[in-house]
Amino acid sequence: MRGSSDIVALLVATALVVHVPRASAQHSARDWAPADRTVIGDFSRVTTVAASSDRVYITSPTALVIWNPNFQRWEGPFDPPDPAYLARARMALADPLDNSLWVARQDGWTHYQPDIRLWDSGVVPGGVRDLVFDLDDPIGGPRLLTPSGWISVARGGGPAIPSGPPRRPFRATTVEDALQANPTLRANSAAILLDPHLRNARYTSASRAFDRRGWYIGTWGVGVLYLPDGGALPQRLAFGLQGDHIGALFAAPGGVWVLTERTTVSDAALTFVASDLTDFRTVTGTATLGLQFDQARVLVGQGTALWAATDAGAARIDPVTGRVQLFDQGRGLPDTRTYAVSTRRGQITVATARGVARITDSMQIVRVAPDFADAAYAVAVTGDTTWIGTAGGVFASLPGQSGLSRPRSIGASASMQTPVLAFRFMSDTLVALTQDQLLWRNPNGGVWTLGPALSPLLGRLRVFALDGDGFWVAGERGLAYARLDSPPIRPLINGENPTPIRDLAVDAEHLWVATDQGLVRWRLDAIRP
Repeated sequence: MRGSSDIVALLVATALVVHVPRASAQHSARDWAPADRTVIGDFSRVTTVAASSDRVYITSPTALVIWNPNFQRWEGPFDPPDPAYLARARMALADPLDNSLWVARQDGWTHYQPDIRLWDSGVVPGGVRDLVFDLDDPIGGPRLLTPSGWISVARGGGPAIPSGPPRRPFRATTVEDALQANPTLRANSAAILLDPHLRNARYTSASRAFDRRGWYIGTWGVGVLYLPDGGALPQRLAFGLQGDHIGALFAAPGGVWVLTERTTVSDAALTFVASDLTDFRTVTGTATLGLQFDQARVLVGQGTALWAATDAGAARIDPVTGRVQLFDQGRGLPDTRTYAVSTRRGQITVATARGVARITDSMQIVRVAPDFADAAYAVAVTGDTTWIGTAGGVFASLPGQSGLSRPRSIGASASMQTPVLAFRFMSDTLVALTQDQLLWRNPNGGVWTLGPALSPLLGRLRVFALDGDGFWVAGERGLAYARLDSPPIRPLINGENPTPIRDLAVDAEHLWVATDQGLVRWRLDAIRP
């Protein structure tokens, strides 16, 4: 039995355990359902894994995702109401009574009930050393081992209370348990724990599958793995991106291509994300060179290939083979720094920091308006005219001209002589995005018209994407829907999208938003005006 001094110390320590009240899983300005608003980030870094009878819980430092082994599909990801709920997670365990998730952190615990999307959390001074259930007390909640002894957490919420040690403990399995049960994991770790660019990863967590036929293994670097009993090498359960900083998007049949940029912790990668989040396919280039660029600004499709405007030139990427062809200043571009790529009607035109060029079918580079050597931020083609967005507004390049000409309807308007960031087509109407509003050209007569100001609500504008008879327009403070002659409609601001927004893409069912904190998928039926 404990001495009286031990009991007093335990009571004092328990009095300091702070229970954080229950919170809904949604914590943005509006209570969005996960199907309406989903944030997909980097799940190559797994902190804990816990298997129940019908779910496998997988946590990263910021989010939770669930693998359903019976139906071979993903659920989530789910964001906690406070990032601290999953930060510094050490171990996790599925509740044997209701299959909910309990996570032990260095400074406390977190509980997630998936059926009602409810989070609980508590802080434990001194931290948590172990997380167990007592099978002799099936109704009781989990027990946590702290520096001062055992405490029990009630399933229904409330503060933790002192408890004795579990008589028949059921505890989380560890990486060492998995290694002992599967000697091949240790023997083949040199091959298993290498990311696509031959950098070392490490095991972080492990959980025995509920059917006792294999192991789920979390890693820091190559995501979550599944090793069937008797297997030599585990298979990767691919989910999420290879980084959180997204530079460009391209909507394709069945989903969206996502270009993530190089950071201090991840290399540039191209990932296909299925619209229903059931498929993630990543292209990383060669092991030695990768994708050969750090930053990407625009991503478009041409046949079976993708073209990207990057800091290292115009990159042609074959998503099947992963092969990258880079067109830079050394191969004839006016400048290696590329800002836009257009593939309208099969023509590949590239806007660079010092002019514009066209890449022919034979991959030869031909200069457009060779006397123009300033920065071009956007480019579009209609017939034999190349439209160029510059710091001074819209200009045109016609065949046989060595320089640019300004459209007559723009020349007399100082308000139209403003930086143009991007072009989009609405049927035959060419629409330009400025820092404050939309500017469009009537195909009948060629007159350019300036729309209402959008920046007072959205902040300085950055990108836009066509959707029906209008556009989703993103600025420094958020995004909204706008028609050519309308103010912003249905704005999504005040934290509903991480900022800054780098790019937008629209498919039949979703609006995709590229940010520095992951990919946001909005269901169009939930946000359309």
